[in-house]
Amino acid sequence: MARRVLNGPLGPSLLFVLALASCRRVQRAPAPSASASSAGSNFAAQARERHFREELARASTRFRAKPTLGDCASVLQERADLELCQSAERALAVISDEPEANTVETSLKRLAPTALALARLSERLRYLSLAELAERHVEGDAGAAPSPSASGAIAGALAAATRAHDGQHALHAEQRAVVLNESPIAQRLLVSMRLEGDVIRNLGAYLEYGPLPVRRAAFNTVEQLRAEHPRWPALDHLLREAVVLESDPTLKGQLRQLSASGAPPGAPPAQSAGTK
Repeated sequence: MARRVLNGPLGPSLLFVLALASCRRVQRAPAPSASASSAGSNFAAQARERHFREELARASTRFRAKPTLGDCASVLQERADLELCQSAERALAVISDEPEANTVETSLKRLAPTALALARLSERLRYLSLAELAERHVEGDAGAAPSPSASGAIAGALAAATRAHDGQHALHAEQRAVVLNESPIAQRLLVSMRLEGDVIRNLGAYLEYGPLPVRRAAFNTVEQLRAEHPRWPALDHLLREAVVLESDPTLKGQLRQLSASGAPPGAPPAQSAGTK
């Protein structure tokens, strides 16, 4: 029956009508509903909120343990070096006393100076550690008989860390060097680096996972830190991560611009005037 109809005089017209109807069905395919788009947005917001709570809980646990730099006077002899260490210790004590501040503003005001103080201390300890290694090499050349393989490994690891001081890669490189170098200065450097990383990570929780007003407030804090301490590899690493995670177009552009204003990846960290 169908074959006779198609082969009859109305067959071509009928085929045209069926093809046109099929095209219209394709063109009128339903668009994703607003509810589906909203569900995806809500899921992303919930994931961000979950990460925010987890990071704040982690930081609270870490700082409630009262981390400390130890006795600065037993390691650092110069008065300026001792003041750097004591300043970082005091700033660290502020956030350790009350790790869960009442407001975001209070938390950021505590984290910013602590991160900056630890960064300056880490820079100075890094410099002193390298100077110590150089002195050992001089003594070795004078016949003090040090361990050449160990000294070479330490110098190589620290030199690599200085050249590629960028995010976690550099942190691990310096940690390996410090493990080899058992001097009190090198061990204090390791502690300072770890604490600096903890504070930067806590600051990053507000910048990456907080609600949009919180992320904007954290951005303002990070922007001020960058102005005070332009060449800061750990802060550069945080900014690059924040650019990837940010969903707000305006804030994403600001983060990208601030990130681009830093030192290029792989550039050796410069020692600030305040830590020389």
